[in-house]
Amino acid sequence: MSLLQMHYTSAPPGPDGAGFRFTAVSPGVPHAVLREAEQLVGYEPPRDAPARPSDAELGLFPEMFGFTRLSDGSGLLSRTVYTGADYSGRWGNFHAHAVLLPAGEPLPDDLPPIALWGAAEWADRSPEGGPPPPLDRLTPGLPDGLGPTLTAFAAGAGPRLAALLADLRRLAEDPQAPQVVLAEPDTRDVVHWLIVACAALPRDVARDLTFTTYTRRPQHARQQVVGVRPEDARAVAGQPHRYAVHDRADGRAEPPATGDVWALTAAAVWAAGATPLFKRVQRLPGAGPFAAGPLAALALTEDVPVPAGAVAEAARWAAAHPRALDEAALETFLRAVCDEDRPGALAPDALAALLAAFRDTVPLAVTAPVTARLLAAAVRDPAAAPPALPPGALPEPYRDRLAGDLGEPVRAGLATPATPHRRTAGLLRTALTLGVEHEDLLPGLAERLCRQVLDPAGADDAVREVLAASEPLRQRLLDLLETRAADHPEAVAAALRAARLPLDGPGDRPHLRLCAAAEPVPSGTANRTAVLAELLRRAGLDGGPGTPLVLRTAMGLVWPDRTPTAAEASSLLTRGPALHQAAGTWDHLVSAAVDAPANDADAPLLARMLLAEGPEALGRAVLGDLKLLSLVQALQHPDGDPTVPHGNLVHRVQALSQSARPAVQKRAAHALALLLLRPTRPAGEVRALAESNDPSLIDAYDKAARSPVLTDFLTAPHRVADCYLVWTAHQGVGPVWELTRTALLDEVLRPVVRRLPEDQLRAAADVLARTAPGRRAAFEEWCRPPGGVKQIFRRFAVRRPDKAPEPRWGDVRPPRDEGR
Repeated sequence: MSLLQMHYTSAPPGPDGAGFRFTAVSPGVPHAVLREAEQLVGYEPPRDAPARPSDAELGLFPEMFGFTRLSDGSGLLSRTVYTGADYSGRWGNFHAHAVLLPAGEPLPDDLPPIALWGAAEWADRSPEGGPPPPLDRLTPGLPDGLGPTLTAFAAGAGPRLAALLADLRRLAEDPQAPQVVLAEPDTRDVVHWLIVACAALPRDVARDLTFTTYTRRPQHARQQVVGVRPEDARAVAGQPHRYAVHDRADGRAEPPATGDVWALTAAAVWAAGATPLFKRVQRLPGAGPFAAGPLAALALTEDVPVPAGAVAEAARWAAAHPRALDEAALETFLRAVCDEDRPGALAPDALAALLAAFRDTVPLAVTAPVTARLLAAAVRDPAAAPPALPPGALPEPYRDRLAGDLGEPVRAGLATPATPHRRTAGLLRTALTLGVEHEDLLPGLAERLCRQVLDPAGADDAVREVLAASEPLRQRLLDLLETRAADHPEAVAAALRAARLPLDGPGDRPHLRLCAAAEPVPSGTANRTAVLAELLRRAGLDGGPGTPLVLRTAMGLVWPDRTPTAAEASSLLTRGPALHQAAGTWDHLVSAAVDAPANDADAPLLARMLLAEGPEALGRAVLGDLKLLSLVQALQHPDGDPTVPHGNLVHRVQALSQSARPAVQKRAAHALALLLLRPTRPAGEVRALAESNDPSLIDAYDKAARSPVLTDFLTAPHRVADCYLVWTAHQGVGPVWELTRTALLDEVLRPVVRRLPEDQLRAAADVLARTAPGRRAAFEEWCRPPGGVKQIFRRFAVRRPDKAPEPRWGDVRPPRDEGR
């Protein structure tokens, strides 16, 4: 690199004139540059400077060191010092030494301009021997021991350094931002400000930062940073839109505040003396200009107390670049961000995001600080759910420390009924991970979960998550559901269908298995015994229910809406009466008999089967009903029952009806009536019915006689003869029977007789002649219509078969009365 030199001072008359002029210039410096540079290197002593300073006093004059970007894009790096008297003895002379930096080219070693303050190449006198040659480089010449001085300076600056860095950032991002004015009595402090700032600034920003360490007239300065003495700062004070004034000497001014996290972090790094971090951060990924995250992350690895907002920035950067730090640095960093005493401690969601970023990228032991902090925060927050941790996520000493700190909060959360289920699941996992004793809390928790599962709203995913977190709790809940299933199988079955709970585990829970295997039974299913058999098979009880209570549960699931029918009860009874009696389902079988509808043909046979077990098993309340139903079985099947021929049926029905319910009485009366209407009825029973004068029995007889089935049978001659014989017998025995029989003769039998053909009517008369010879004449007389003797004689006359009457009609014989 070639750095063209320029020297400017007051010189005696010569070819270029007298007074202040460029006295030595390297060849190749454009005249336009000289004219512009001349406006920049001029020096004006402080107002209070001595007019004729001594040699010792000359060293106290401010040194004006600056870097300015010229109009053509080149850079002018200059140093101006007060030299006292000129060649003529006149006071006020100064000497400026400047070098020209070509446009677009950095300084050697890519140094920032402020680093060349104190370089050995700077001259206080113009060189002799003609134009000076270009310089190859300028050697940085910062004083030895400046590092500790700068650290102390930065630490003493406090919040002013962060404010300065924030203003410099504004200048870098916005050329129209206010100029920065540094008011210091000693220009060396201005240099300190600039060295400190440029060390923290991004490299490109520091390389292009323009400045001057001293001027009497800051309002005329064109640099970005202008150093002045405090008394000269008054010229730009009160103009915040144009100048950002930093005056440490003004004790009345409060340190400017800033919310710039990068600036605050950089100031903290300087105050801690950790300046190597500024170079290290430039090698990190994602370390863009003024990025606070990577700088704060490095600072935390060095235990630098960064500002509150920087912790979150560091965590976000680390989560985005999980492999940027080595394991040792990363573990230190994670311990730092998890320090609850540090300002800006991360919230649980930020900790969770940080932990997720490092999952599967670093060993679990490295992320243990974040895991511990996240777990502790979640346990202490009543609205949070502690996360599930993989094995090994909390090595010692974290586990023991957390067990001591979190034991009581974990137990309190598990014991609180209002704790949300997802939090409960997390607390259970935490208790297991830390070894917190909580077995004594499981019964109460299981009871609450049981109520939740059986609630009509049902269990949700959160309940299943709680059960998955603790196997002992799940087993306790299953035991509770097993107990509930024995008493309320239908409710438990519905709950299991909705909850989808895993039922595996040690122990035999047949009631719960039945409920889990049960499916809703369609209401129209006629015979549910097959459903019961299939339920037992699905529940693994192919050999039978095993115990009475299991049978009760199974029947409760198959017949939740009604009692079994008589046919179903008969099939159930084959499993053994003793089993039903012990299960408490015996009453269902009894009800199936006594409460059966009148058209249930299986109820009487079931009653007989129940009576076979003895009256002690039945109870007095239903004994009469069952006996009467058993008699109904005999009445309906008289040929297969040996007790029917012995007679006395009417009296037996009457006697048993006294202790039977009305529906059974009605059924027995109907069965008796049907039996007495049969031609092969037991002897003497109709007379017993007539003599009983029992309205209910006789009324049942009347209704049965009027039924369509019987009237259809009456078209047979032998039935006509039988009904006539019965309904004309036992006249005057009892008033109820008298009214009934005469009504049946007139209203049932007579219309049938009138519709019978002559041959059928003669056949009925012949049957009477054989069974009751003395009744034929009365039957013929009863059959005589009100029209006279000729017609009845003609109907009963025996026609001669060899002489058929000659028809008097045409081809078609007209129908008789009523279509006959």
